[in-house]
Amino acid sequence: MTKILSHGTPQRIIRDDQSYQLVAIIEGAASNTQFIQNLQIVGQQRRTLGELRQKLSALPKTASATEGQAIEAQIEQINTRLTSNMEFMTKNYGYSVQHNYLLSPIQSVLLLKALDDDGKPIEDEAKATLVAEFHTSESYEELQALRQRALTLGADPEKKDDFEKLKTELNEKFGFEVGKHYLLQVRKGALYATVAA
Repeated sequence: MTKILSHGTPQRIIRDDQSYQLVAIIEGAASNTQFIQNLQIVGQQRRTLGELRQKLSALPKTASATEGQAIEAQIEQINTRLTSNMEFMTKNYGYSVQHNYLLSPIQSVLLLKALDDDGKPIEDEAKATLVAEFHTSESYEELQALRQRALTLGADPEKKDDFEKLKTELNEKFGFEVGKHYLLQVRKGALYATVAA
């Protein structure tokens, strides 16, 4: 607790009128990438289970027993993997399905994706170029707010001058160029869970 407080990571934050409590600090780019991938896997497994359960309940009475058994076998298989993944997430991150979560990057870097021979972005972080470093969640959030504003202004032809000014600000502050492809690599993240206000 002292280490967390000494690094200035708030124990509780409010976003969009929702209160969040700090549950874990995730250190290292690989650990944060793994956590985000784990979240995506758990989310996909939960969605697939829901779809399969709907499919099972929607089976017509005329469906053969083997059709229902095949779906039940899929449900059982995915449920087993989901249970194992949830146990891992609970043990390592204090994760629970009862809460919504927010991962706030405390230390992160913005990487410009490399392009392949066809000019398409490459997802490999090792081939990307470092553009900006963020040492606080506030600096990262400032970039995100400016990017969101640029997206809004870019869609409005009447705001062309404001859009051009914002593009310049993004480039000067963060080396960010609208229209290019970037990766955010979280090197230290604070994981928050929803709590009653």
